[in-house]
Amino acid sequence: MNTTRRDLLKLAGGSAVGVLFTPVPWRLITDTALWSENWPGIPAPPRGEISARFTNCPLCPAGCAVRARCAGGRPVSLAGVAGHPLSRGALCPFGLTGHHLPYHPARLKQGPVEEAAAAVSDAMTKCAPGERVAVLDLRPGRTASWTYRRAMAAAANGVYLAPAHALGGAVAVDLAQTKTILSFGAPLFDGWGTPGNVNAHRARFRLIQAEPVESRTAVLADLWLPIRPGTEPALALGIAHLLGGAQAAEFTPAKTAAETGLSEAQIAAVAKELAENGPALVLDAAESPEVLALNHLVGSAGRTIVARPESPVPEAWRKSAAPVTDLADVPDHSIRVLLIDESMPGDYLPWRDVEKKLVRDNPLVVAFAWSRMGYGRYAHYVLPTAVYPEAAGDIPPAIDSPAAAFRLTAPLIPPPGGVVYPAAFIAERVKLAAGDALRERADAIHKAGHGTLFTYADAKSTPVKEVKPDDFWKALNEGGCWIGERGQGPGGAPAAVAGRGWGPRAEALEASSDLPLIVSPTESCAASAPGSPILSKLYQESGLRLAPNQAALHPSTARACGIPGGGRALLETRYGKCAIDAIVDPAIPPGMVQVAARPGILDVCAPGARAKVVAA
Repeated sequence: MNTTRRDLLKLAGGSAVGVLFTPVPWRLITDTALWSENWPGIPAPPRGEISARFTNCPLCPAGCAVRARCAGGRPVSLAGVAGHPLSRGALCPFGLTGHHLPYHPARLKQGPVEEAAAAVSDAMTKCAPGERVAVLDLRPGRTASWTYRRAMAAAANGVYLAPAHALGGAVAVDLAQTKTILSFGAPLFDGWGTPGNVNAHRARFRLIQAEPVESRTAVLADLWLPIRPGTEPALALGIAHLLGGAQAAEFTPAKTAAETGLSEAQIAAVAKELAENGPALVLDAAESPEVLALNHLVGSAGRTIVARPESPVPEAWRKSAAPVTDLADVPDHSIRVLLIDESMPGDYLPWRDVEKKLVRDNPLVVAFAWSRMGYGRYAHYVLPTAVYPEAAGDIPPAIDSPAAAFRLTAPLIPPPGGVVYPAAFIAERVKLAAGDALRERADAIHKAGHGTLFTYADAKSTPVKEVKPDDFWKALNEGGCWIGERGQGPGGAPAAVAGRGWGPRAEALEASSDLPLIVSPTESCAASAPGSPILSKLYQESGLRLAPNQAALHPSTARACGIPGGGRALLETRYGKCAIDAIVDPAIPPGMVQVAARPGILDVCAPGARAKVVAA
């Protein structure tokens, strides 16, 4: 019998059809799915007793309380703590997936610690009289911050640097007293302040959101004002004019309407509501002085903006601490050694502002970080640090907490052996005996004798004077929280500081044919904050958030830039250039480019900056 090609085709086709009715292909699909979910780094929780432990999440300034479900002593799921007086039971998606971070593929676990220590010590001894040793603390207000200040006071020409803010630090916002909020791009419902606290007070205030893009907060606001990109200062001055602000005399309703694209009636209605439906509060994502000055005109100081008392610290620390210095106040080309603590998520100052403060001749930059995605790209040494929930530390009060607070990030798992503790590293360079600084500060709080201790396990508040010192310390390490006195009296002059690291917002109003677009960074989370790989992938693939290298343009803007369908492009501002992946989004206003607020893009961008996009 001769076998023909037709016979072979029939055999192959019949076999293929027959295989579909066997378990083989379906088992292969199942096994492939299982294999793809078990890439290196996925944790395998041990078998063991199921238990609950408590801590606080440090992934953003909110510091929400966390209840961890543990198997065999390791966390397998995280949730909020019901009834907590600060976070009120809420926990954002990043907090819910925080136990993924120790296994992040971009995480650093080893670094040249001894080599970096020798280099820092050598560079410090070689500093000329006009040169400085500086610590840049991106999350000021912690106990570690006091160690840095004491270390810089002990160092020759030491400088302690921290970001400047008009709102935050010693000035807080009291949402419980607020009836009207005018927000210029501040993401109240997308990561601003403490999410649980904002939601708890939502029914008591009316929110007016002024921004070009209909963001998640704008969708949930009572009124969205779709202003033209970059005209936030103009709107603020126009409202100030109607409220009797002498500095805004020339910004008549007609001129303001022409600048912002709103009607005169809309502007007048907002000014009337701020004046009549108080107490009012004005917020700005970029903290521009024109916007925050409105708080003075509506009488926010002492009502919705208060001076928050500081939690007690040992008196010896205050006497031996260097002052807090803003980076802008440091002379250019004067820093010989720069030590950057980005171990906990905080503000990101653009590298262009940091670099010009370094000496021209061989400066030394050391970054303490969980990955190389932040300042590690510019540092000579990057030393790995512990991440949540391995790290032990404290969390300063959030911007919407008018009361002083002290809570610890109690570790849930041990860190790997190669991590560095930045405060100990820096203290050792100047021979400062730091000791157990967290315990010393806890003892100082207990000795002051005011405030209450909230314990998570039983949801009970106890006056501190009724708790023994050892029991107080034990409760803090088990996730407890000390809450002190609330702020009272005037909140200072919040418009005195304008977030200088961002550059001038007013440049958005200047005409520029060479740079025709206006930049609008999005998202409020800390720029260099770690995030769950799974959650980040979900956000980006679903389009809920821009990826770190993405920029969004209106279809007409994309066509004008020569990239009608999006694709690889180059974003250029007066600060520099960076490669981006441009996407087309009709929700973005024409003439605007929206970018993710991440280190690579923040180094060349500022809110309201002029830019252009060209095809790569």
